[in-house]
Amino acid sequence: MVTAVCQCYKCNYRFNYEYIMGVSYHSIRLGHKRIFRCPNCKTLQKFDLTNKVQDNSLKTYGDSSEVGMGAKIWVMMILPTFVLTFAGAFSFSIFIQPLYLHFALIAFGIMWVFAYLAYLIMTTGPKPVKINGGSK
Repeated sequence: MVTAVCQCYKCNYRFNYEYIMGVSYHSIRLGHKRIFRCPNCKTLQKFDLTNKVQDNSLKTYGDSSEVGMGAKIWVMMILPTFVLTFAGAFSFSIFIQPLYLHFALIAFGIMWVFAYLAYLIMTTGPKPVKINGGSK
């Protein structure tokens, strides 16, 4: 197990995060970053895991359901994909429509996962601080 010191961008809570390199059941891996919930303020954040040291004065959390993404995020990512893909696959036997309609449903189902994942990546990072009308 590897331990990294993480800090929440929203509430500045610092904690140790124990995880297994390359494996995650409750968070989304993005190279040296992971998306999971802050154990203090419970907001979905993108945490940097490059500080691979353990600070014994901080509380330690593991890759568990306590800091995980939550069922709502997984359902919003996977359910539309399955519904659209199966609708496209089974519509061959139900409807006699133009052939591109069936493949379009399957393609939209697959594209949904990537679009929702891009949305999560873009909305979970730190927000730029505005100073005198500009951004820092």
